Amino acid sequence: MEIPNPAPNEITVYSKSGCINCSKVKKLLKEKHFKFTIVDCDDFILEDKEYFLNFMKIKAGFLCKTFPMVFEDNLFIGGYEETIKYLDKILEFDETF
Repeated sequence: MEIPNPAPNEITVYSKSGCINCSKVKKLLKEKHFKFTIVDCDDFILEDKEYFLNFMKIKAGFLCKTFPMVFEDNLFIGGYEETIKYLDKILEFDETF
C-alpha cells in the first residue's frame, strides 16, 4: 500500500478515525474555503505502523506521532495548533492586500 505524498499547490491533512483535532482542522479549512486533500491513515497504520511513521518522518523532517499531520505543498505545517496559527497568518496577509 502506497501512502500518498502531500498534494501539490494545496493543503493535505493526514487524518485518522476518532481524531477530534483532525475534525476541527477539516471543519476550519472548509469554513475558510481552503482547497485541501484528506488522507485517511487508518489502513496505513494498521498495515505497517513503522513504515507509516518513517514516511512521515521523511516528509516532516522529524518523527511525529500526533494527528492531524498537515502540509501545504511539501511543507510540514504541524498539527492542530500550528495549522490554526498558519492559516491565521495567511488570512491576515490576504486581508492586508
